[in-house]
Amino acid sequence: MQINYSKKQKDTTQQVRNVLTELLACASAANTPQEQIDMLKETLQALEDSFLVVVVGEFNAGKSSFINALLNTDKLEEGVTPTTAQINLIRYGKTESVTPIEQWGQLVQLPAELLESISFVDTPGTNAVITEHEVLTRWFLPRADMVLFLSSADRPFSESENKFLQSIRDWGKKTVLILNKIDLLEKSEEREQVINFVRTSAEAALKVEIPVIPVSSRLAKRARANMSQELWKESGFGELEQFIQDKMDEKARFTMKMLAALGVGSKVEKEATTRVHNELQFYNEDRKLTETIRGEVDLYHDDMLKEIDRSMKEIHSIFADVKLRGHQYFEELFVVKNLPNILKKDKNRLLFQENVLQNMPTEVERKTTELVESLSTQQQRMVQMVRLQIEARNSQFPGSELPKEILDERSELMTRMQNSIDSILNKIESDIAMNIGMKHAQSAITAGLAIEVSAIGIGAALTAVATTVAADLLGIVAAFWVGIAGFLVLPYYKKKAQREFDEKITDIEEKLVTSLQNEFTQEVEDQVSRINNATRPFERFVEASIEAGEKQLETLDDIREKIKRLNEELEG
Repeated sequence: MQINYSKKQKDTTQQVRNVLTELLACASAANTPQEQIDMLKETLQALEDSFLVVVVGEFNAGKSSFINALLNTDKLEEGVTPTTAQINLIRYGKTESVTPIEQWGQLVQLPAELLESISFVDTPGTNAVITEHEVLTRWFLPRADMVLFLSSADRPFSESENKFLQSIRDWGKKTVLILNKIDLLEKSEEREQVINFVRTSAEAALKVEIPVIPVSSRLAKRARANMSQELWKESGFGELEQFIQDKMDEKARFTMKMLAALGVGSKVEKEATTRVHNELQFYNEDRKLTETIRGEVDLYHDDMLKEIDRSMKEIHSIFADVKLRGHQYFEELFVVKNLPNILKKDKNRLLFQENVLQNMPTEVERKTTELVESLSTQQQRMVQMVRLQIEARNSQFPGSELPKEILDERSELMTRMQNSIDSILNKIESDIAMNIGMKHAQSAITAGLAIEVSAIGIGAALTAVATTVAADLLGIVAAFWVGIAGFLVLPYYKKKAQREFDEKITDIEEKLVTSLQNEFTQEVEDQVSRINNATRPFERFVEASIEAGEKQLETLDDIREKIKRLNEELEG
């Protein structure tokens, strides 16, 4: 039943509708339980319905008899056993009628004046003795604009009533406590003691002041039957009617209705915010995984580039020693006293190898092999560490309230990432150092020195190159003795030999080191790229999820402020 609002009330209703509609969209996106989404939808639909009072309490508290007495009817079944097995929605009707409502109960229409502005809901008992009834009551409670909580004077404020009131507090409902069967307490001192106990206990449960109205439904019925004002006053229903007249006028009902709707919104907002926070915590753990992987990859990248630079410096050092020995060799070769031996080309070449080259080819090969092995070891360590990090995150999977489709997408991306990492690791483990790194060394020397070294090895290739250099340089000596006479030109040819030796050895050195550095650096970059490509889809998914969650939180924060402002305006 719709009610007519003033323009100001309509404006306020529209503001409440707008914020709850915005919340509905955000809460749905935040995977809030469907039960709460449906509740919010029904709250929106009921904004302009008549004021709804839900009567709750344990069975045998006298809820049905209380409503019968209040509305002067006998349409609701009464009894000392849990007779109300369904929900009764009681509304105004010009004639009495009872209409079954599928799933939850029946609509009772009565021509009672009070029902022209207020609808009542008579609910099953709330205690755990009849669990099915408890579920029904808790399903209907959030739709209340006001709650009348009945407790019985003969067993006031039980533990289950205390728990139920705390659940009402979570919804922020305006609550009035009706202490029924007060006629069972004959002494006024006893009545006051029980009333104070109930009030104190209820306020402790709800954390707010709460009206407590003692009544006797039995006396009220007798008063109506006998048309006795004295009995009516003694029943407490006179005080209740005054309360309804003073505290539940049209303006108060509107305010309570809007506050009740905002209370539903506030609860849904808190639930949605909690869920988004939990999701962000979940995705931040995934982000930590991607950051850890990124850190491992960056560490490998930096360490290996440093290792390559260090190895290249050591190779440069080997060539520096060769150059130093070469200068010394030509100093000793081009002297007058050595003229008889200077034309012994083969002998000088052997001396060149022994005194200048020494073990340079094998040293270069050893350094290259060490670099290859280090590269292979670090690759395996890095990829294995990444693999273990992924496995650890999977084993720590905390469970989530995320929708199945999102969890399935995440699981698929993580599986693809792990499979890619496993394939890289398997390749590294099967292609040991010679296959992973030595091919780069061989390729570098082939490219730099134009010699195919895959069959003869690095050391043999460098020996061949260096020996060729020696032969070329020692040919200077032969040319000198064929075309020129006299020892006066020895210094010239010594410097010429030293200069050409430096140039040729430096050319070999630069080509070798540059090619080695390029090949090994490219291997590191390729490995980093493979790992990054394997993790990037999952990383993008995580970052997009975090960004979406943070935007949801911003929206929910804004909605919370709007609800707070509307509450303040309504209560002010």
